[in-house]
Amino acid sequence: MDKHTGIPSSLLDLSRFSDDGLRVLVVEDNDSDYELICYRLKQGGLKYVSARVDRLEDLKHRLSHEEWQVVISDHNLPGFGSEEALKMVRDTGLDIPFIIVSGSIGEHVAVEAMRAGADDYLMKDKMARLVPAIERSLKAANERRNLAAAEMAQRESERRFSAIAENIPGVIFQMITGADLLRPQVPFVSEGALRLFGLPPRHFLENPHLFFEQFEEEDTALLFEDLLGRVTEGQHLIWEGRLKPGRGENRWGYINAVARRQGRDWTWDGVLLDISDRKQAEAKLLKAQADLRQVTHEFEKRREEERGAIAREIHDDMGGSLTKLKADVAWLNKSLPASPAVEERLDDMLTLIEHLLASSQRIAKALRPGILDYGLIPALDWQLKDFEKRSQINTRFACNVEELNLSGEQNTALFRILQEALTNIVKHAQASLVAVELFVTDDEVSLEIRDDGKGIENTDKLKDTSFGLRGMQERVAAFEGWVDVSGAPGQGTTVMVSLPRTQDRDETAHD
Repeated sequence: MDKHTGIPSSLLDLSRFSDDGLRVLVVEDNDSDYELICYRLKQGGLKYVSARVDRLEDLKHRLSHEEWQVVISDHNLPGFGSEEALKMVRDTGLDIPFIIVSGSIGEHVAVEAMRAGADDYLMKDKMARLVPAIERSLKAANERRNLAAAEMAQRESERRFSAIAENIPGVIFQMITGADLLRPQVPFVSEGALRLFGLPPRHFLENPHLFFEQFEEEDTALLFEDLLGRVTEGQHLIWEGRLKPGRGENRWGYINAVARRQGRDWTWDGVLLDISDRKQAEAKLLKAQADLRQVTHEFEKRREEERGAIAREIHDDMGGSLTKLKADVAWLNKSLPASPAVEERLDDMLTLIEHLLASSQRIAKALRPGILDYGLIPALDWQLKDFEKRSQINTRFACNVEELNLSGEQNTALFRILQEALTNIVKHAQASLVAVELFVTDDEVSLEIRDDGKGIENTDKLKDTSFGLRGMQERVAAFEGWVDVSGAPGQGTTVMVSLPRTQDRDETAHD
C-alpha cells in the first residue's frame, strides 16, 4: 500500500494518478449499486475519486474532458448496455481498463464482452473481487502500454535503420561463418545492394553465396582467409576488394564488420561501402607522386650534370688560366729589375693567385668531386677523411668488396646521402665518432651511417623543416630503394639506405 495515495503499489505507475487517488468512472443507473461499488473500493483500501454516469452522452463527455484510470460499467442500463459503453470507451483510443459488473450475465455474453475488449467482469453478489480485478486490469493495461511503447520504439528503430540503410553509399549486411559451414553465407543485405551490385536484395536471400560472387576471386579468397580463421567475440574485420568488371569498371568495395557468437556460428554485422572514388583519387595521387619523383630525379640528374660541367670548367679553364698566370708572375719576378716595391707587389699577386687556385679547387670538389670518376668506394673513403680533417670527428669506413660497379646516378646518390648525413651530424649530433659501412650483395647495395651522438627523436623526423631527411628519401625513391633513420636520445643515430644494384650503362655495354 502506498503511504501517500492509499493505492496498492502493485497497481501501476502511481505517477499517473492525481493526488486525490485513483480516478474511477462508474456507468450505473442505480444509486444503491453505485454506493456498493464505492464501498467495495474503500473497503479494499483504495484512495479514489469517482463519478457516475447513466447516459452514453454523459459517458462520452466525461471521457473527452477528464482523465480516468478505470471504467466500471453495469451490464444492463436503460437504453443501452455494456457493449455500447465498451465500444464508446474503445472508440476514444484510450487504453482504460473496462470492468463489467452485473446482477446477471450469461457466460456467453461475458466471453463476447472479453473478446470485445473488456478487461474483466464481476457478479454483483461477488463484489469482494472488485479491487483485485481493478489491480489485475491496471497491471494488464500497464503491460499493454509498455508493450505498445516497446513496439513503437522498435518500429522507430526499424524506420531509422531503414532510412540509414537506404541512404548510405553502400550496403548493410549480415554474414554467418561457423565450423559447420563450408563457406561464409550472407543471408541479409540492405536495399543498397541494388545501387552497388545492380541486384535486388531478394536475390541475395535466395542465394546466400551470391554476395561473394560480386568480387574478384583473388580478393574474395583473401576475405575468406580472414573469415574462416580464428574468430573472437567483438573481432573487427576490415577488407578491401575489387568488384568484377560486370559490376562497373575499376570499382572497389570496403568491408567493416564485427563478429558476435550465436550458438556454434559467428554472425558478422557490417557495412560494405563503395570506395571507388577514393581508390581512383589514391591512384591519381600515386601517379602524381611518381611523376613528381621522376621530375625530381631528372632535375637532380641534370643538376649533377651541370655541376660536373661547371666543376670541369673551373678545374680546366679557370685552374689552367690561374696556373699560367702564376707562371707569368714568377717570370716577371725574375725578369724585372730589382725593386722592393715591385717585388712586394708581385709577391702579393702570387699569394692572391694561390688563394684563387685553392678556392677554385674547393669549389670544383664541392660541385662534383672528381674522385667519383674512380668509383663509389674511394669517393666515400675520401669524403670521410675530408670530413674528419674539417670537423675533428673521428671516422671509420668499411666495405665488404674492393670494387663496385654501379650506375653513375647511384654513385652520386649514395655520395650525396653520405654528404647530407655528415652535414646533419656536424649540425645536431655532437658526436665523437662516425662509422660508415658499405655492404654489397648481388642484388642490392646498402649504406649504413652511425654516429655516437645525442640521438634523434621521432618528432625530429616529422618536422616540416627536415629537408635533409626528405632529400635522402627522394633520392632513394627514384631507384625504388628505401631509407630508415633510427635512434634514441643519448644513443646516437643510424641512417640505413638500401638500393637495388644497377650497373652503369656504358660499363655494361663495354663488358
